Amino acid sequence: MVATFAWSETYGASTTTGTPTNLNFGSTSAIDLTPSTYPITAGTNSYEKWVRGDWSGSFTRIDNVQFWKSAGAYVTGEGIDWDGDGNTAYVVSTSATSSVATTVVPTADPGTANVSIGGALTGSLTATGYTDYVVMQMQITSTASAGPVNQKTFTLQYDEV
Repeated sequence: MVATFAWSETYGASTTTGTPTNLNFGSTSAIDLTPSTYPITAGTNSYEKWVRGDWSGSFTRIDNVQFWKSAGAYVTGEGIDWDGDGNTAYVVSTSATSSVATTVVPTADPGTANVSIGGALTGSLTATGYTDYVVMQMQITSTASAGPVNQKTFTLQYDEV
């Protein structure tokens, strides 16, 4: 058999977790939010997104987890920061400038693991489980034009044995 992958998102003031159909950023901490309902005001940040890779099924090992933005251009005044290493416990999402997501999300395959499992980039799963959290936050500067941003595609690649 093979592993089955899904995203898992933790959001809100508690540890509410669900399987998202999108990872839209907005002015609230919610799963599957509609950006036009929760717009991000120019000069502010989105709420952080706290997502994990979730594997089930039968497999020997999952490791070498790599994450990047694989498609979608930024508009003027837009940026996305992230962190994928060692975020083992959910911290209530904030719209203040993130103290976790502090590095620009990669825009190419990093070539080596950049998402940790069990607190280590060399970690692995040998049974149903999760990566550590990938934390992202969108920043919109005061120079950004009004209106929607471009759709982005994030890729999570991994080795399965």
